[in-house]
Parts: sequence; structure tokens; C-alpha cells
Amino acid sequence: MSYTWNLPEKVDKKIIEKFPELHPTVAQLLYNRGLETQAQVDEFLHPDYGDDIHDPFLFKDMKKACERIYGAIEKKEKIVVYGDYDADGVCSSVILTSVLESLGATVEAYLPHREKEGYGLNAKAIEEFSKNNTKLVITCDCGISNTEEVSLANDKNLDIIITDHHAVPEKPPKAVAIIHPQGPGEEYPFKFLAGGGVAFKLAQGLIKYNSNKKSDKEKELQEKWLLDMVAISTVADMVPLLGENRTLLIYGLIVLQKTQRVGLQKLLDVANVDKTKIDARNIGFTIGPRINAAGRMDHANLAYYLLKETDPEEATKQAAELNQSNVDRQKLTETIVRQAKAQEINLADSLFVFYQADWSAGLTGLVAGRLVRTYARPAFVLTDVGDHIVGSGRSIKGFNITEGLKSIEDILERYGGHPQAAGFTIKKENLDEFRKRIIKYANDNLKDQEFENSIDIELVVDFTEINWEMADLVEKFKPFGHSNEEPTFLSKDVIVTDARKVGNDGKHLKLELVKENKKLGAIAFGFGKQEVEIGNHLDLVYNVNINQWNGNREIQLIIRDIKQHES
Repeated sequence: MSYTWNLPEKVDKKIIEKFPELHPTVAQLLYNRGLETQAQVDEFLHPDYGDDIHDPFLFKDMKKACERIYGAIEKKEKIVVYGDYDADGVCSSVILTSVLESLGATVEAYLPHREKEGYGLNAKAIEEFSKNNTKLVITCDCGISNTEEVSLANDKNLDIIITDHHAVPEKPPKAVAIIHPQGPGEEYPFKFLAGGGVAFKLAQGLIKYNSNKKSDKEKELQEKWLLDMVAISTVADMVPLLGENRTLLIYGLIVLQKTQRVGLQKLLDVANVDKTKIDARNIGFTIGPRINAAGRMDHANLAYYLLKETDPEEATKQAAELNQSNVDRQKLTETIVRQAKAQEINLADSLFVFYQADWSAGLTGLVAGRLVRTYARPAFVLTDVGDHIVGSGRSIKGFNITEGLKSIEDILERYGGHPQAAGFTIKKENLDEFRKRIIKYANDNLKDQEFENSIDIELVVDFTEINWEMADLVEKFKPFGHSNEEPTFLSKDVIVTDARKVGNDGKHLKLELVKENKKLGAIAFGFGKQEVEIGNHLDLVYNVNINQWNGNREIQLIIRDIKQHES
């Protein structure tokens, strides 16, 4: 795949003067992330749990939520935690049920079936809760768009507390309390928590509330052992890894390495994850997809019960089942991607819509993401569920896909999401109208867009300047992820002194690169078909990696793109 290279805007001299103690490379990378104040820089480079995790009672409804929950605990009322079927929703449910159980609540979790019930609260579930004597429902990672369902609950004397982070409608539901960082009139200082992060803030509030009679040390342990779930949800839901999210993730990774959850330990075993070296990449590519696989292939309950399981033998069985679901998910995803690519598209359009009646609804979002990477355009993938069509969309930078759905909400049964990812339901007779109107919206809003896959380069450096100081500086920016991607560098006119194909079927290139007196090794994953010969002069885009093996450390470049150097 060929990429266009987006060169960085050079760091403002005022920033350099403002932070004379910072290495110029660090100053540029911080600037690229929009971090320009002393507080932002300190929080990023030196995250501190005590200083950088905000007081949960800064949420305007936090006290109200805690009072209602403790009232339910005191009266022994039945509480239902209503989650979602993705990794964020599952982890959010584990967070809230865990803390409520530790406080003595009568609580159970309810995760809707992706295909049979769809996203968010549904009327049938509300009716069922009302019949079985539930008095309080706490949503997590959903609920903010369920105005009608909350109204139904109110009519049945069923109280709702919402914890969510999705797009807020003009008229939010009339719930007992809404814990949402972007809710109406909300002054909570950090706006980009994952669903698990919001659920954790409620858990944190419950732990700190004066009705909790545990000792300060017990409260601290009660709070921090929840951070493994917060770490998984934060990475899996691809929220920005800056600000409070970065601090939650860094401390969450520490807890994740020591997790006491038997089911999670068994999941790490079956996925061959080294518990002592878990990082954000492990979550994004190994742990998160397996948790997600439960809801995509059958029911999210499998993942939820595994994360709550305390019996090692049962956890081993459940982990193996979940792992197999992930294998099945990978195979089916590949099949659907191939079928979608075979469909006819109009390259003049700014957005593509793919539809097939028998595709798995649980995989539409994954497939949409793959198609966005292929075509460099927003994409929707649709399929039939019962007498309706459901779809998921993924977007490109600069196009808010949920706003696109909002523009045609008159033909949607329901919808919701984030700027880059969204889902919806329509009646089958509205398929052609949906396709026509959403493509027109994209064409109108992406008139001057060049639809090319691109790489954002963070810094242009002379190849001879790559050294251990630079490699160690890059390490300070971990954990990498959304809005804090692994720094990408560009060096020009580098000479190839060795090139060989490695891996199955020679898929990858292993290179030795030289400029003047600097010699470094590099690996170019997926570049096996590219013609690179000894003596070539190349321009390279790469990440700087520290490769450790047999007690040795060496700098290795991970090549992202290659172009022949033009003199």
C-alpha cells in the first residue's frame, strides 16, 4: 500500500523557550500532541495517581447517584447493572458489579444480545426488570441515547442511573442521575473517558462516599484493584490516551500485570501473553479482541462470566472457549471483507456503503474498519437482523460519522456513537434512501478531500542522529495508542547495505542501513514484495524500537514506508 507523507508543523519557538529543560525531540512530540502548558506536560511526562486522577464528585450528579445506590443497598433493593456487548461495556459491567458486591448490594449484570436486542436499553428488558422486582438500573457504556426507554422505566417506578460517554442527544433522558463527562452542564475537567473510565468514576465515588465504612487503606485497595478493567476498556475503546486516560492506563497496566482475577489470568495464559510485560499493544491486539469476540460471535456473557470467575478449572474452560470464538471471528471477518470488496462501488463517492443480508451483525464494525483502511474513505457495513437492517460505520480523520447519521435521523430507528465510529438501525424499505442520503452528506462535507492513505510524520531527523538518547526519549511516551501514537520519524538518503526476505513466504524485509558512520538494523513488516537492493538510496518512515534478546539491547527501526530517494 502506498502512503502520502504528512510532514509535521515545526514546534513553535515560544514552546522551546518556555520549556528550555526539554530535549528538542521531546518538545516537538509534545507539541504534536497539543500539550503546551506546564500542567499538561507534567501530567504527560510524570503521571501521578494522586495528582492527576480527578475527584469523582466533580461530576454534578455524583452525590445524587451515590445517595440513591446506598439507599438501595440499605433497603436490600435489587440492582441491575446494564452494560454493553463490547470490551468496554463488559469491563464497565465488571467494574460496577464488583464494587457493588463489595459494598453488600444485591446486584446482577445484564448484557443485551447484539443481534436480538441491539445496543443500549430496550423496552423488553425494562418490562422484565419491572416484573422481577428490580428497583434500580445502572447503565454503563450506554443509556444516554435511550430517552424513550428511560421514560418507560420511570412510568414503572424503576429508577435509572446512566453512566456513558457516547454522543449526547439534544434532550437527554430524565434519569435519577447522569454520569457523563460531556453531559449537559457538566463541569468534570476531563471529557474523554471510556465507558470503563466513567464506570470507574462512579465506583470511585461509591468507595469514597461517607456511607462506606471501610478503612482508608481498604478503600484504596478496593479502588486500585479495579484498574485492570479500566486499562482494558480505555485501550479497547480507542479513546485518547492523554490526560486522565493516560494516568489511568499507566497505573492500570501495573494492576493488570498483578491481576487477581482468575478468569483474566487464564485468558492471558491461553493468549500466550507474558503477564510481566503487558502493555497497551497486548490489550489492543490480544486481550481486547478476545473479550469482544464473545459479543460478536454469540453473547457477551461468556466474557463477563470469565472475568468474574473464581474457580481455576472453570476459568480454564471458559478462556479456551473465548479463545476459539476469537479464532472463528478472525476467519469469518476475512470472508466478509472479501465479499464486501467484491461489491460494486463508485470511486467518485466520498463514502461507501456495503450491504449483504446474511453477514454477521457482530462483525460489521470490524469489517467497516478494514474497508476504511483499504479505500481511505468512511464506510458503512449493513446486514439484516430480523425485519430490520443494522449497520456500523467507521470514519476518517475530519469526518464525524455520528453527525452524518444525525443529519438523516428521520429515517433511522435508532443510532449512536462517536465521531469515528457509529451504529444504527433502519427499516428495510429505507435502505436505498439511507444509501443515497448518507453518501450525499459525505460528498457535500468532503468536497476537497484527497482519499489517500497517509502517514503523519512527527519529526524529520538525520539518520546519523539516531542514538540511545533518542530511543530512550521515545520510551518515555509509552503507552502508545489513540492520540498518542508511537512516534514516527523520517530520514532521507539512507543506503541499504544488506537486504533479505524473512518470515513465511518471504513476507517481510530485514535490512541493514547506513549513512556516514551510522549503521542500524531494520525490519519492514509486509514489504517482502517491494524491490529493495543493496546500494539503494532510500527515504524511510519508521518507528524507533529497542530490541531486547538474550540480555542484549539494540536499536532497531520498524519501517512504516519506503520510497526511493530522489537526488
